[in-house]
Amino acid sequence: MKKLLPFLAVAAMCASSQAATVLTFPFSSSATPSITGDPLVGSLSADYAYIETVDGNGDPLPVPSYRADLTAPALAFGDPSARGYGAAISGNALDAVDQAVLFSFTTPQDISSFAVTLDNSTLGTPFGTNVEFYDSLDALLYSISVDQTVSGFSVNQALSLTGVSKVVLPSGAFYDNASMTVSAVPEPSRALLLGLFAGVAVFRRRRA
Repeated sequence: MKKLLPFLAVAAMCASSQAATVLTFPFSSSATPSITGDPLVGSLSADYAYIETVDGNGDPLPVPSYRADLTAPALAFGDPSARGYGAAISGNALDAVDQAVLFSFTTPQDISSFAVTLDNSTLGTPFGTNVEFYDSLDALLYSISVDQTVSGFSVNQALSLTGVSKVVLPSGAFYDNASMTVSAVPEPSRALLLGLFAGVAVFRRRRA
């Protein structure tokens, strides 16, 4: 058993250490992020969203979930002051006044940080809203409280979320300067193989 410990330890390290990708959304004219660090594993899409509460047969879903609204127009970007939402943040911003925005990952991600800035107005949903993070089964993993009635409200938070498939920006505000630090959830079999190979190398070096 003792001989297996180095292999298991290295396998665990390989499973937990994934290169990070920083996605920065300036929202000047699109929701396509600028990417720094290692390439994003999988792809990311951004759409206006709605909450689906029933299935195709009209029966209630056990877990209501956000879905991309295929009937909505493309995401809009503009000067918040044009809609009475205060002075420009840093130029154009993402218009989510009337509808929430859904970011969807094709490959689940671990998220270690999230930041966003709201418009410079006191308008918005008065009873409180949240940025929400969901897994592939639409289970809510975490939420960050957002006060849309505070001018220039900002979020800048370190996180430790695993297996995120969806991130939702709530409706009622303009958003700018959003960013996420993500890393793809490792495949267990691949992580174990990498760990075993590394463990074998360590074991051979020690014997030599």
